[in-house]
Amino acid sequence: MGLKTILDSIDDLPEEHRAFYVEEGDKFVLDLEGIDDHPKVRGLVTANRENVRKRDQYKAEVESLRARLDGLPDEFDAEAYEALKQQAEGKEPPKTDEQVTRVREQLERKHQADLAKKDERISALEGSLRRAAIDEGLSKALDEASIDAKHKPKLISYLKDIGNIKIEEADGEFRAVVETDMGPTSLSRFVSDWAGTDDGKDYVAKAPPMDAPGSKGKGGTGEKNPWASDSHNLTRQGELVRADPDKARQFMRAAGLSDSQISQRIGA
Repeated sequence: MGLKTILDSIDDLPEEHRAFYVEEGDKFVLDLEGIDDHPKVRGLVTANRENVRKRDQYKAEVESLRARLDGLPDEFDAEAYEALKQQAEGKEPPKTDEQVTRVREQLERKHQADLAKKDERISALEGSLRRAAIDEGLSKALDEASIDAKHKPKLISYLKDIGNIKIEEADGEFRAVVETDMGPTSLSRFVSDWAGTDDGKDYVAKAPPMDAPGSKGKGGTGEKNPWASDSHNLTRQGELVRADPDKARQFMRAAGLSDSQISQRIGA
């Protein structure tokens, strides 16, 4: 099995695995190196930081406007704005407080409307980023589970409906997880477990016999299947799992192992 990203305790972990976790508050978090360099993560982080910067800029503009308008009466009209300018320059006679109020109100309404549009735009962008993180994560997980590609569009929508998928954000990074009765789990584990059920196994792509003479394509080299009953080889199984997990997964599937059994042997 793979390492969980968040644990309440590491007491039950093998000694050699404990060094992979760092304590944060009352939890132990898997310490991952290099995740920020992943192209998709880096793109999401950059876009999110730009959105946050723009939001802060808009908020600062509103505060600046409010500070400038604090000295004006409560009513203000745009019609009187130019007249007030002329008055300040000594070119027009003084105007009434009512005109000043109308100008102030109209200016504030306009700026609030502009700010609302920008906040709406930021929310839409963040929503798109979150949806992309989930859809791309599910697509990758379906590939890892060897789901037939022709079913992926339908299954992505279906899995989003049946799974309690959430986006966690920390330090500008988005991470999709699935909430389960046993705690949060990765999209990869969620899809792998589903593919091993009666509901999911019909969507798994049928792999050609790996030891068929003269077979071509991925893994089709005439090599004997070490998981097949007539060519069972534990030593070769271990070598393949370590050197080429994808090929090992295909051999196991060709030998009739379920996806849950395959996940246990691959350790992912």
